[in-house]
Parts: sequence; C-alpha cells; structure tokens
Amino acid sequence: MRISTKLTLSLTSIGLLIFIGYGFYHLSIEQRDLTRVISRQTKLLSKGLQIAIENAMRDKQLADITELLKGLEQIEPELKVRIYDEQGKAFPDAIGNSYTSDFQERLHAALQDDADDQFFYPEDAPEYITLILPLQNTQGKRLGVLVFVRALHEMRRDLDVTRRNLAISTIAFILIAAPLCTVICMIYIGWPLQRLADGMKQIRDGNFSPLPLIKHQDEIGVLLKTFNTMAAELANARQKLKEEAQSRRHVQAALQEADKLITIGQLSAGLAHEIGSPLQILKGRVEHLLLCAGQSEEVIRHAGILASQTERITRIVQQLLEFTRRRPPHFTPIDLREPVNAVLNLLEYEAYKKQVELSFEAAKDLPLILADSDGIQQIVLNLITNALSAAGAGGRIVVAVEPFQTGTDPAHSEAVEAVQLTVRDNGWGMSQEILEHLFEPFFTTRHEQGGVGLGLAVARSIVTAHHGSIKAESSPGLGSTITIILPVEKRHHDVD
Repeated sequence: MRISTKLTLSLTSIGLLIFIGYGFYHLSIEQRDLTRVISRQTKLLSKGLQIAIENAMRDKQLADITELLKGLEQIEPELKVRIYDEQGKAFPDAIGNSYTSDFQERLHAALQDDADDQFFYPEDAPEYITLILPLQNTQGKRLGVLVFVRALHEMRRDLDVTRRNLAISTIAFILIAAPLCTVICMIYIGWPLQRLADGMKQIRDGNFSPLPLIKHQDEIGVLLKTFNTMAAELANARQKLKEEAQSRRHVQAALQEADKLITIGQLSAGLAHEIGSPLQILKGRVEHLLLCAGQSEEVIRHAGILASQTERITRIVQQLLEFTRRRPPHFTPIDLREPVNAVLNLLEYEAYKKQVELSFEAAKDLPLILADSDGIQQIVLNLITNALSAAGAGGRIVVAVEPFQTGTDPAHSEAVEAVQLTVRDNGWGMSQEILEHLFEPFFTTRHEQGGVGLGLAVARSIVTAHHGSIKAESSPGLGSTITIILPVEKRHHDVD
C-alpha cells in the first residue's frame, strides 16, 4: 500500500473518530438539556395544577376539575393528568392500558410513597416522565395524589433528528475529507516520492540529471535538494571511476606495449648476435662467387638470389635494432613542411615508377613546432611507403599539412595549438578488424611484399614521443587516411 494511501486512511480515520466522538458528546449534552427543560416545565405545570386542584377540591367543584383536565389533554395530547383519592380511586378515570405493564408497576410503586416523586421511564432512553404530587387541604390533611404522565415523543424526535444529522454529517465528512486528504497527500508526499523513485530509476539507468525542485520549504523539498546533490556527487564519482578505468587501461596497454618492446629487444639482440656473424660469412661467400670469373649463369643466378635474400635478412635485423634502440629525439623548432618535402623528393621517383600521383598541400603561415626532424622524416617515409604499396597504377596520394582547426589535442584534456599532417590515398583500404591492430608491432598485411609490420609501430612511438596523436581511417575499396596531430607548444620535452 502506498504511503499516501496509508496517510489518507489514517488521517480520515482520526478525523472520523474525533467527529463521531464530538457528535455523541453533543447528542448526550442535548439529551441532558432536553431532559432538564422538560423536567422543569413539568414541575412548573404540575405545581400550578396542584394549587388549582387543591382549591377546587376544597370548594367541592369537581366538575371544574374535570373540565380542566380534559382541556389540558386536548391542548397537550401527550400529557396525562390523573387524581387518586385516599382509597386509590382515580378521577376522572384510571390511566389506561396503553402503557406497558412495567411502567404500570413502576407507577403503582411510586403511588405507595407519600413524598413527591419524579422519574423517567425507562431511565436509559426515556419515553415518559412521571411526576407524583400529594393533594392536601388547608389543615394539611391528605386529600389524594396528583399524577402527571407526559410522553416524550417530541424529545425523542429531536434526538432522532440530531442522530440523523450526525450520520449525514459523518457520511459527508467521509465523502469530502477522504478525497481531499488523498489529493493533499499526493501533492505533498505521493508525487514527490514518486519523483524520487523515478530519479533513482534514472540513476540506475545511468542518467544523473537533477530532478525538478518543488516550491516548498519543507522536508520533501530538502529531501529533493539532497537527492540532487547526491546525484551530482554520484555523477562525479562515476566520471572519476571512468577516468580511472580509462587510465588503468592505458597503463595496461602501455605495460603490454613495454612487454612487447622488451621481447622485441631481447629478440633483436639475440638475432643480431646469432644471425649477424653467419650472415656476414654468407654474404662474403656470395660476393666471392659473383666476382669469380668463369662461373656458369646458373651459379651466378643462384648467387644473386642468395645475395638479395641475405641483404633482406640484414635489413630486417637492422629494423628490429632501430625499433628497440632508437636514439632520444632531438627537439628543435622546425617548419613541418621541410621534412615532409625532403621525403617527397626522395620518393618522387618511386611514385613515378608505380604510376602513382604524389601531391603535397601545405597551408601558408604554418606555425613552427618543436620536433625531431629525423623522426618526422621517418614517420612520413613509413606512411608514404605504405600508401604507395596500397595505391595501384593510376592511384593518388595526397600529403597535407595545415593548422589543427579544432584546437583540442586528443592526447590532452586542455586546448592547444597544433599542426595536422594527413596522408591520404585511394588504394584498396582496410577493414575494421585490420584497423584495430594496425599500429601493433609485427602486424602486417604485406607478407608477400616483404613487410615486417614495424613501420606504423615505429611511427606511433615517434608521435607519442612528440606528445601528439595518430589515428587511421579506412574503408575497403575507398582508400585510407592517416592523421597525425603534433602540438606547437612546448610540453614535456626540452629544446636543444
């Protein structure tokens, strides 16, 4: 059962008990007052009749007494007045059998006493009031008894009307008070509590927006304000937990990356030691075979294959060593267009041979950045080399350099000035699964072309050393875009 319903029932019940209690109290007071008034009226009337009848009896005017009694009964039909002589004979006649036998017995018992007697019958809910007065002459001699019996129908009608009005008022109170209490409880308690319940459901669903406050300076208003404060604190705590979880994921990823680098470093050192010496011997023997005269074409052909594969193995080992033992970056203020132009001039002939259009777009008034020129050249070289492999004959590669327009560095929370480097091609593109592993060491899609999978990993590590960010966007058949953002301002590196 809802709390508003409980309060409505409780308040209505309490009000009903008070209302009914007051009604019964008022009824008892009215009954007592009516009884007192009727008793006083009866005594006054009987006292006057007593005097008149005693005078008439002394004057022997019994006919006048009869006329008087009949006139009273005509005026007040509910009043019965009788006179009993010393022998108990009634005048003008005895009280009829219209009264119950219990009342007759009670009246007969009262007539046996000589003193005045007044009683109500029955006592709890009286229907009659009876008054007995002795009749005496001037010498004090007892002449008889005067009996008044008055029906209390009028008083009972008044009490019945009061009871009926009490019942009607009670029903009206229930019909009015119950809905009114319900509305008041819903406005001040039910609806605010429902608003709180809805707010808790919103918080459970992840919505921490504040609840609308009601214009009441009571406990419910304070409760809503406190709830909004709690919701704001929960939102802040949840945001902090998300940031901490994100930070932990970054730390875990960095630890995994460091573990990979350690593994690669150990592998590189082992390869350089174990493979380097045999490779030098093998390379020397092959070069000797190529220099010896009189060798058959088949021997020369196989020697050439051995020489090219030996050089390939040597390059792979050298790339591993460069990836794990890269020198510290040398930061100086540079124009990003200069290292990019240098790489484009280097690869211009390669693009011409593959029939790929290589273009460079650079914005004017480009700000200087703090960067390692050699590292930037290595990044651009790796990116354009991958783009040349992806773009077939008739393809197009666009290298663009421009100020970073959004003003927000994804690697940092504050706004910074930055420069954006973009390498865009219209090659075969990559799927989402490939993009997820694109910057991992040894991940490559060009095994057949001799790819090792270290180019983009090296590029990302250099960008990270510059406190920048790198991202890849691609769709199968629509080409790829690599975007690098490098901050202009000095951060955690020193200018040499």
